[in-house]
Amino acid sequence: MGEWERLRSRRYSLMKRLLLLLCLVGMVCLGLPTEAQAAIPDDVDKLLSFNECPVCILDEADLAGADLEKANLKIAVLQRANLKEANLGGANLILADMESADLQGASLYRAQLNGANLRLANLEGADLREAELTQAKMEDANLKDANLEGAIMLSVNLGAADLSGANLLNANLRGVNRSQAVFCETVMPDGVIENRGCTD
Repeated sequence: MGEWERLRSRRYSLMKRLLLLLCLVGMVCLGLPTEAQAAIPDDVDKLLSFNECPVCILDEADLAGADLEKANLKIAVLQRANLKEANLGGANLILADMESADLQGASLYRAQLNGANLRLANLEGADLREAELTQAKMEDANLKDANLEGAIMLSVNLGAADLSGANLLNANLRGVNRSQAVFCETVMPDGVIENRGCTD
């Protein structure tokens, strides 16, 4: 294969991936169901080798315990990915699709998650201190015992997210829809303990 053919093949592959991701992002923004995709092995290798993989397909990728500090994962698709106890401190996850991802015990300290999809994500015990979560979709997420101290959560929809035992001290919750969220032994931004969601 000549150089021209290789360049054309690579350009076609990149355009096809971009179109797929644009469709997925559009469907997520519109709240439409998306079909399950498998992680692209080359994308996983790229992320682990270079600590960046923006606009990548990483659905169901096993990244448990991975050191992804300051990784560039902007607009990446990480649905149902295993990121348990991964280090994503300072990572760029703007507009990333992390629906149903397992982020239990993960470090997202100062991570950029503006506009990210975290619906149904497991963030139990996660470190989200000073994370930027403006307009993030967090409906029905598991945020039990999560540390959200100083997090910026402007215009976030929590749906029925469970924040039992979570720490929201000094978090900015302006415009947050929290009417259905569960608060039990939750430290609110002003330091008051909220127990209105306790069932016992």
